[in-house]
Amino acid sequence: MGYTVNINTQRCVLKGVFMMNISRFNADFGNSTSNFLSDSYYFEIPTCVVEVTKEQADGLFPNAIEDTADLLDRLLISTTISGEERFFMVGKLAETSPFANSHVGKMHDKISSNIPYATFLAAMTYAYKINSNDNAGKIEVENMKMMLPIWLLKKEDKFSIAQTNMVNRFTGEHTVKLLTVGMETELTINVKNAKCYIESEVGRWALKYKVINDKEKGSTVIEKRTEARKFDSNETVLVDIGGGSTDATLLAKGLGTPVSKDSFQVVQIDPFLGHLEKLLKEKLIQHFSDLRSLEKFIVNNYVTQQYILKNPNTGEKHDLTNKIVQALEDYSKVLVYQVMKSFDGNTKEALKFVYFGGEAPILEPYIKECVKHSTNEDIMENNHYFLSDLLEETIDEVFRPTARTINLAALEILSLSEKTK
Repeated sequence: MGYTVNINTQRCVLKGVFMMNISRFNADFGNSTSNFLSDSYYFEIPTCVVEVTKEQADGLFPNAIEDTADLLDRLLISTTISGEERFFMVGKLAETSPFANSHVGKMHDKISSNIPYATFLAAMTYAYKINSNDNAGKIEVENMKMMLPIWLLKKEDKFSIAQTNMVNRFTGEHTVKLLTVGMETELTINVKNAKCYIESEVGRWALKYKVINDKEKGSTVIEKRTEARKFDSNETVLVDIGGGSTDATLLAKGLGTPVSKDSFQVVQIDPFLGHLEKLLKEKLIQHFSDLRSLEKFIVNNYVTQQYILKNPNTGEKHDLTNKIVQALEDYSKVLVYQVMKSFDGNTKEALKFVYFGGEAPILEPYIKECVKHSTNEDIMENNHYFLSDLLEETIDEVFRPTARTINLAALEILSLSEKTK
């Protein structure tokens, strides 16, 4: 691959209406966080969507906001679904609602749920407002890419059936009103083309290739990663640990295409967010008001593995390390056991494993210990990888994948490749 592309977003005024053109819109509708790349501009929205009444929506904001920097935290939209206007708080605005996490603790059907759709509409309003002050306008999306987890794809006789259903939900025209006081806007969105990929499997593109800035050419180039050579002689299992489900995909040698439907496995384990919710209810209910506050606390402290809750007003401290670490260790034991047996009958050769997904960094030290315990240290070091160990850091890479964004980075690579073709 040696594709070259120049990145820009086109905007114009057509007959008095501000028209925004998005060439590439890539979406990862995660169960914890939804991540977006809009013509290489990255932003994320907590996956919290709560439906409210019109009366509740009208009285939600005591003051207008003046800066789009505050908009991501105060997304309130309405849209018409089945002929009825529906009102939704999206993202951080919805986090404190008792209904904010209705999709956790169970498998979340992203095809039929209103959560990805409302999040998409809110993301579109944000992308529009950071580019225009107009209170009405249009967005044309040339190409949109998204993904579905393996468990949803396996529900159908063919993966393509579920993928087509997801694509049909987003292709075509959509209308949305941004109701955030001070940012009120009415939008028409037209998605001209869309494709749906397989979560976890699509990540192989970001393991094989990277997008770099070529200063000599003055453009962006896709080139092969030298790190990908580690997988030339082995089949590789990609383990995508999400908040809702964990997928495992067996790739052919050289990070090649999976050979059959059996190469895609749903790891039989409770959703990670559901596991945290159980921990909250059973052992930490006196310390956290909701699941999101517990999740944020863990995210903010997992690097040190010291979970000390401090009251900034009183100075009171509570050491929650033992309870939280025990819960993470217990989850990792089941995860490693299920992952290791997913493809143990497929080959007698050594398999490589790559772990990513939003929860992978939190579970990384415990997964490593479990792998060492069930195999040995050499196998752990040579056959099991996390992105922080695997990917080399270079200053010219445009969007270096993290555990949370590798699937999104892969969609960007595919989008740029298509654009140049």
